[in-house]
Amino acid sequence: MKDTTSGGLVQAFRLIWGIIKLNLFFVLFTLMGGIVFGIGPAFQTISDLIEANGLSYEDQTLKQAFSRWKQNFWRANARFYLFFTLQAIVLYNLYLSSQIQGLLWLMIDFLLVVVSGLLLLLYLYSLLFESSYETSLLNTIKLAFISLFLSFGTFAKIIFGMASIVLLTWSMKGLFLFGTFSLLLFWVHFASRKDRGLIDGKLHYE
Repeated sequence: MKDTTSGGLVQAFRLIWGIIKLNLFFVLFTLMGGIVFGIGPAFQTISDLIEANGLSYEDQTLKQAFSRWKQNFWRANARFYLFFTLQAIVLYNLYLSSQIQGLLWLMIDFLLVVVSGLLLLLYLYSLLFESSYETSLLNTIKLAFISLFLSFGTFAKIIFGMASIVLLTWSMKGLFLFGTFSLLLFWVHFASRKDRGLIDGKLHYE
């Protein structure tokens, strides 16, 4: 019993430290890019490390992370600002429509909120496929779009997990530095693994 408990504590520590280490990498690389040109490559780098090593903190070296950050820099920025622009358009229209009262405009507000959420998930999914395949930006977005509607169960699980992480961060602001961003990406990686496996099998079959 003691050995089982001890082993469980060690495993928990390893997972927690892996999350913290990845999040610190995210913050470091975001700052290295002056935030504006750092956040996109930082997201992609963390996704790459999770895909390659999971939360094995021994394999998450700064040298490897920096190499991936440089490799991802231009393409990851293009991806990030494509989705950022689309998201900004949706949110601006949401702001405008929220100023107008009426049932029709309330329905439009709801639709825009849904579209905003889907764009965020589409971006996160595209990071995962970028980490998994050497293909064009357009193709990773296509794969992300397919995955988004492949399974309602997976979709609901990802939404619930992300909402929980956001609420936890809201009550513990220190997570922005030590866990929020790596947790979000790890959860999407973990929750979508079955659906991505189906797509991977289909691609290899073809």
